[in-house]
Amino acid sequence: MKKIYYIIFLSIVIISSSCKDLLDKKPLDQISEPAFWKTANDLQLYLNTFYSTFPGWEALGSGGANMKDNGTDVSIPGNLWLSTKDRLNGVLTVPSSGGGWDWTNVRNVNYFLANAKNVAPGNLVGQYIGEGYFFRAWFYYQLLTKFGNLPIITKPVNVSDVDILYGSRSTRTQVVNFIISDLDSAITKMGKPSAVPASRLNTDVASQFKARVCLYEGTWEKYHKGDPFAGETDGTVFLQKAATAAKVVMDAGDYSLVQGNKSNVYYNLFNQIDYSKNSEVLLWKQFDFNTYGQNYGGIFGNQLYNWPNNSGITREMIRSYLCSDGLPISASPLYQGDLDLRQVTVNRDPRCVQSIMTPRDVVTVDLKNDTTFFTLPQISVFGEPTGYEFQKFRRPQFDPVTGTYSQSVGFIIFRYAEALLIYAEAKAESGQLTQADADLTINKLRQRVGMPSMVLSSITSDPDWPDYGYSLPDYLYEIRRERNVELFSEGFRLDDLMRWAAHKLFVGKRPLGTFYTNEIKLQSPSLNTDANGYIDLYKGVLTGPNGGWGFKPGRDYLLAVPSNELTLNKNLTQNPGW
Repeated sequence: MKKIYYIIFLSIVIISSSCKDLLDKKPLDQISEPAFWKTANDLQLYLNTFYSTFPGWEALGSGGANMKDNGTDVSIPGNLWLSTKDRLNGVLTVPSSGGGWDWTNVRNVNYFLANAKNVAPGNLVGQYIGEGYFFRAWFYYQLLTKFGNLPIITKPVNVSDVDILYGSRSTRTQVVNFIISDLDSAITKMGKPSAVPASRLNTDVASQFKARVCLYEGTWEKYHKGDPFAGETDGTVFLQKAATAAKVVMDAGDYSLVQGNKSNVYYNLFNQIDYSKNSEVLLWKQFDFNTYGQNYGGIFGNQLYNWPNNSGITREMIRSYLCSDGLPISASPLYQGDLDLRQVTVNRDPRCVQSIMTPRDVVTVDLKNDTTFFTLPQISVFGEPTGYEFQKFRRPQFDPVTGTYSQSVGFIIFRYAEALLIYAEAKAESGQLTQADADLTINKLRQRVGMPSMVLSSITSDPDWPDYGYSLPDYLYEIRRERNVELFSEGFRLDDLMRWAAHKLFVGKRPLGTFYTNEIKLQSPSLNTDANGYIDLYKGVLTGPNGGWGFKPGRDYLLAVPSNELTLNKNLTQNPGW
């Protein structure tokens, strides 16, 4: 399992001390070639800064721990003015500059790859060059999900490169093929987990990322075919590549699902300080507040201790969990309803109770081993907005050094469960899913928490299956449900909605919270509710049809290219609808 906090630390320390004179003379991307590009250590130093670009929890002092699916149909921020809701609400505008159209990291990787060839082979040089290709693919993928078509730039650009500086955008299909090519180079050059330093990228991470990219584009090109955002194919080839790449990770045998007590194994997976011995985690970011405190901008401690954390789970998400008999709530006699927080998790998929707070859940375990328990949510427009507060990611045990909540819970960047879900979805989208495939993937996830297996020949039709605007085979509805449940709040939901062309699911609708009971009213009075009595804090906030999400399907699947870029380069074109 790969931890990356110390890489960031090493980079900061070296840049600020032993290499201070060198880097004071030249910026990172303008290091003098004769002075720098000599050894594998030089390559490592340059690459280390890229590791800090991986996602993680907000650093100390940032005010809160923003949940990674906030602003979608499954999780919303309490601070109603936060921009995380604006993408689905369709209120973004064309920025004059910035807006995510940032090529700094691509430029720096290209500079690295151009100069890395000057270092003699051996001593992890190939590994580091492979990492360079991985990071270029990583940065291109971030741009792809925002803007679609992109210029493909493979070398450091200077003022004489007029054809590049004023070039046009390649199609998204061409961009994805370029990303895949870079990842293939990374896989070829990097080592297996056992053959590289414990803190570095490896072939399994690159293969899983390749699978992620291919699934994204395969489904994008399938479901956007014929609309203004279409690629050049029907997605079939990308889906096949996604399944193949995911299977490489599965067959490698380097990682496996964590097992344990079915009543808490899922919950315990997400509140650990140290993932170095976790069989499921391919790559993670460590936060070590006790050792480093708030030095270096607070990056070694995080805001995850700050609960409630200004994020709320929506009623729509809660309703997606199956009952413990494997049936949807619309069909199961075990369903107890959701008119009380004490009922909502009863007889449900155990990942439900392990993801949300319900009365009598443990809030804190202090240093004297005294325990406090959850009673009612603190609901407000400034705090937890839905009544469904996050249990997932909570660590109730007080830190023995600080005497309060831990500020060092790690962040998982890649985990093995995603590979299983990618393989199942890719096979299903290709019409090739077998029961053996389901047993190898979806059913392993369900069995871990004691849920019944999915049997393809006897899936119960759910009258409340999500309305994506098109019909799916029963098994694909269930695979999407499984992905939503297993990867909840890990940062995948927005991309899933975009690649599935799923605007029908949320346009004109508002995310709701729990039922507004009398006891909640006493603690949190004067909250908005819908006609059925469920908390409706976004009433009067969203701008779309029926006072719901205002996402514009002909425009908002991609972001706008900043206006200054269009002025500087007449060969660039604006994205559809802007």
